[in-house]
Amino acid sequence: MEDRLTTYRGVRIDDTTEWKLVVYISDKGMSAYLKNIENPLEPVVTLFEDKWVREESGLLHRIETAIYDHPQLLDDFSTQIAMCSPRTQLIPEKVAQDSEDISRLYNMIYKADEDDIFVDQFDGIVCAYTLSPGLQSFLRRTLSGARVVSHMGVEIRRFMQRGADMPRLYVDVRENEADFILIDDRKLLLGATHEWHVKEDLVYHVLNIIDVYGLDAANTQVSISGLREIKTELMKMLRERVGYAMLTMMPSAVSKLDMPLGAALAMRL
Repeated sequence: MEDRLTTYRGVRIDDTTEWKLVVYISDKGMSAYLKNIENPLEPVVTLFEDKWVREESGLLHRIETAIYDHPQLLDDFSTQIAMCSPRTQLIPEKVAQDSEDISRLYNMIYKADEDDIFVDQFDGIVCAYTLSPGLQSFLRRTLSGARVVSHMGVEIRRFMQRGADMPRLYVDVRENEADFILIDDRKLLLGATHEWHVKEDLVYHVLNIIDVYGLDAANTQVSISGLREIKTELMKMLRERVGYAMLTMMPSAVSKLDMPLGAALAMRL
């Protein structure tokens, strides 16, 4: 009898349909995780984590190499790819009727060929983003059955589901950049990624967003996630400036595996 049992870093798999594969790709690295969809109590497994220095040139080659170096990604899993791109643009669906509209609007801010623009659509929002020229065609060839989603898009979808009686600014901090998502009464006001170098930069971005949108700092909730060594101290700094600053409730895999927020939320789609 043929033995189809396969071992992935301590996890034995004999039926790939029972597992979801989530691949997280950014311009600073790539990682992959497995989640048992038949047994939710089974812990999430980290397949690999590769990191590299951010450089525009050579990014596609690094991603290609990471996939070919980990051929288990090519197995017959249900696969989600969470793409973390600082070049993400949110467009109202009513003004983006087709791919030409999306490309035209996207290129008003960023530069990319139409074939290199990934698109998510949800709740009347078009989320357009790119990471590297040629990446979309490569993923179609190698991971043809995978669903690609924006890290910003999955964060927005999750946070819009949470009700609150005041505006909420979600801040997810990564190395040298952070996402800022502003929601008021389940309505998206802002989704943007900004660079930072010292914690005071993050405080500035938070206070600037509150000011630009005419919010009352005393009645605005700032919810923080991301780098462990930053978020707690940032929360303490913000409590001197805003009425409510707290840590965001995260999926357990984020704290247990230090999984990127976008990957953990994509796992739930």
